[in-house]
Amino acid sequence: MSVTPAAPPRALGLDAARGLAVVAMVIAHGVPFISGGVSESGAFLLQQVNDLASPLFALVMGVAAGLVFTRGTASRGMARAVVRGVALILLGVGLEQLDHWVAVILHILGLLLIVGTPLLVLGSRWLLAIAAALFAGGPWVIEAVTRAAGGVAGGAATTAGWAENPLAQWLVTNTHYRVLTLLPLFLVGAVLARRGLDDERTSWWCLLGGLAMVWASFAAELLGHPVVFSGDYPDQLQEGGLALAAYGLVMATDIAGARQPSVYAVLRPLALIGQVALSLYVFHVALLVPLIPAFPDGGWLPFILLLGVALITAWAWARFIGRGPLEWLIDRLSPARTPPAVAGA
Repeated sequence: MSVTPAAPPRALGLDAARGLAVVAMVIAHGVPFISGGVSESGAFLLQQVNDLASPLFALVMGVAAGLVFTRGTASRGMARAVVRGVALILLGVGLEQLDHWVAVILHILGLLLIVGTPLLVLGSRWLLAIAAALFAGGPWVIEAVTRAAGGVAGGAATTAGWAENPLAQWLVTNTHYRVLTLLPLFLVGAVLARRGLDDERTSWWCLLGGLAMVWASFAAELLGHPVVFSGDYPDQLQEGGLALAAYGLVMATDIAGARQPSVYAVLRPLALIGQVALSLYVFHVALLVPLIPAFPDGGWLPFILLLGVALITAWAWARFIGRGPLEWLIDRLSPARTPPAVAGA
């Protein structure tokens, strides 16, 4: 008799980090409703929320992949990543067909999972070296490929026919997200998983190092080197720093909860939302489709409706029902993490 192995126990801190990423994304996608009604300082804070979402998703995806990937079952892990990646690509491409203003990221994350998972057979030093090389060379590659396609990074759009290929866009030339600049965070996440989620020193290093990167990006702007295009050095410093700092803060809080259980009250709502992050993402994009034409002038009401309906529904589903419907479906379609045990009759 075949028995499918149970899923590994959930890590509250990791779920909370994933929840923070998807909440930041929902907020960012609601900002166009209120873009004309916030102060300069408010706009700055909302911009940081917007810039946090996608890199934190990539980092958490890398941590999750690193936790379940083992060299002994590498082929099974890669097959699982391909199935899940293709599912994300199909969802992302489908969502792009709807009428909304969201720059959908799911298909980019799906390709990231497919490209990044095979690299996890390498040791941690190799993963960090590849991440560093991608960080250093990424902006040059984006500029070179965009120029070869007849465009200018951060300026004129590409004109070459081959640049219309979705793979070229998802890997390099997409003006919002691309595998090239998310892969370093995915690999760093996998290394963090190998360090262990209960490593308090690593969590604090992530927080402090991330804050240092963010301040370095602000300093670069003050010195006359602002962000010119998505994926350049100041942009990578800021977004990668935000993701590392947020992850470090959440994980340090989770570790502190072991000594002071009341701390979990801070993370528990985020962790519940994180358990249904994919379903919430798809739901909130679908929710925008009727909201945008219903409120053509924007305002705080549609912004609050989007956040309230999406986040409360996600929290209630996770609290009272459990797994998100899309999470359940994709897991059913994916190969098991380990070969099923066979019990004798």
